[in-house]
Amino acid sequence: MNTRPRHIKLENDKYLFLELKKHIHEKIDTLPVSRVNQLKLKLFLYPLVYFGIYIFAQFRADNIALYYFLFSLMGFMVVVIFCELIHELSHNNVFPKSSNNRYALMLFDLLGANSYIWQQRHLKLHHHFPNVNGWDADIDQKGPLCIFPNEKNKSFQKHQHFYVFLLYPLFMLNWLFVRDFRDFFSKDRTVRKVARIPWVEYCKLFCFKTIYVLIIVIIPMILTDISVVQAIGGLLFLTISGSILAMIVLLTPHVNSSNEFPQLDLNDNINTTWFRHQLISTNDIDNSNWFTRNFLGNFNFHVAHHLFPNISSVYAPEITQVLKSFCEKNKLPYRSYPISVAFKKHFELIKKNAFAPLEEDL
Repeated sequence: MNTRPRHIKLENDKYLFLELKKHIHEKIDTLPVSRVNQLKLKLFLYPLVYFGIYIFAQFRADNIALYYFLFSLMGFMVVVIFCELIHELSHNNVFPKSSNNRYALMLFDLLGANSYIWQQRHLKLHHHFPNVNGWDADIDQKGPLCIFPNEKNKSFQKHQHFYVFLLYPLFMLNWLFVRDFRDFFSKDRTVRKVARIPWVEYCKLFCFKTIYVLIIVIIPMILTDISVVQAIGGLLFLTISGSILAMIVLLTPHVNSSNEFPQLDLNDNINTTWFRHQLISTNDIDNSNWFTRNFLGNFNFHVAHHLFPNISSVYAPEITQVLKSFCEKNKLPYRSYPISVAFKKHFELIKKNAFAPLEEDL
């Protein structure tokens, strides 16, 4: 285990955060507790839609174009389920008992990912150290893309603004069949800085990955006349459609040119307070269109979520208004963009990083 970086402590920032926290909880006290039932309803409804589409696809496998279209819709639903439910369950924001959230979170395993390792990445690293190279496991690439502005570039990454959109459709496929396994078995992965993986989680990894392949590839071959190539095609359509949506949704609140990427000092500490760190590294996605209003959960109200991760997304609109007013009053950074603008800023960052100094030149 590595010693975690520490944020500096400033009394003024501590006072501001406590004052904001007070205003936030005063606002929540005026909102109906029953609103959380919306998430419980979605926890029943959204998986029903996902598996309903899957079953319908088996009856229409004779029309391969329709079959692929239905699997593409399943990919869309995976991202919606992740934003609206999985993310909330991981923060214990659906059920009062944490064990109930943990059991429901196994839905993520049925959708092909590994809920245990994602929670380790997300809760222990990303929320503490957003946009910090070597510690934010949610966006730490160490691969074909140079994400962090302070990162040393490899020669092929000077072309990354040309090939980036060829990689993004493979994001979900990589997550399901490469990234999870690397996090479990490679000791140099970022998540291994904070996670000692129990043996039972290794068993669950292989068990649920096998179940996923059976559901998505093998069972359709058994129940219908589609070939192995066509069955794998369904998997590809599901993961590609899901990947495109996921990259737009997941990248835009952090990885763009308007946000800062705090660096570690010589003592591996962060020269800002935790409170201010969340503000300078995160932006909201505004509710200017139907999709962001209804299907992004806490991802479009992401600043408030990073400051108060255990407050449910059902209260996020009102909480964000309190946060926005507080930041304006106290001259604190707060940013919100339409999703198209945020994604444009993401591409600006990728393009700018393409021209970073090369490793061999340093």
